[in-house]
Amino acid sequence: MPGKGCRASLVISDHCDWAGLVATIAATAAEEIWVTHGREDALVHQIGLMGRRGRALALIGYEDNEGE
Repeated sequence: MPGKGCRASLVISDHCDWAGLVATIAATAAEEIWVTHGREDALVHQIGLMGRRGRALALIGYEDNEGE
């Protein structure tokens, strides 16, 4: 479900190659991209270079179950 002010959301897996991820972002009309995990700093930087807003989000409890 899109957040407040969002018309639609698109979830992209982080289990893809960098070039594919960047190409998918470029192919969208998204003005802001939310990054939830992985190399947030690198992807937010790349998104800025693409002329868009990127924002790293902290998901509470996301990694709490790792290793189970």
